[in-house]
Amino acid sequence: MLFSFSSLTSSLSRYFLIPALFFSISAKDLSTQIENYLKGINFISADFEQILNTGKIYEGHFWLAKRGKTKAKIEYTKGLNQDIFINDAYITIIDKKTNKKYTNLISQTPIYSVLTGKLSLSKEKYKIIENNKNILRLVIEKSSSFGGISIMLVFSKYQNGNIKNLEAWIINDGKNETLFSFDPENLSVNDEKKVPESIFTFKSR
Repeated sequence: MLFSFSSLTSSLSRYFLIPALFFSISAKDLSTQIENYLKGINFISADFEQILNTGKIYEGHFWLAKRGKTKAKIEYTKGLNQDIFINDAYITIIDKKTNKKYTNLISQTPIYSVLTGKLSLSKEKYKIIENNKNILRLVIEKSSSFGGISIMLVFSKYQNGNIKNLEAWIINDGKNETLFSFDPENLSVNDEKKVPESIFTFKSR
């Protein structure tokens, strides 16, 4: 199996308690539904928990907006003194202690394809780990378009079998695994009022 989940099992327990019963839906129909869902996300606001396989836990708030450009902000409130800004293909990490910033390209990373809605499963090697009436888990295996990084996407589902929300992702870079999960209690999708443009403004000294 691609992910060992050795130190993440307890944190992921709510994703694994459901028996792995598979719905009878074609892989093509399922991949189309996933791609359309990601394309249809224009705004996200939610608290999050980030867990490393070392046991470290970070918390904060996440915003996403697609107003022409895809923008995201990760504001840590526990564990890290950082803000992270994503502006289309670029990611900027700001150290809030020193106000130093570090900018890199992310266009070859899985998170870029997920957040921008540009994920094309027909071009990727992926495996459905679980698909039942409550949850869908699939792993996109290492590929050149993802820079050799693998990602698992975890979706909740409606009773009719359609995708409800993207609940979490797990990134594996070959050395470390990182879980990033949204708090379902305050996850807001496509409510523009909860994601003002001012959220994405940062100032340097």
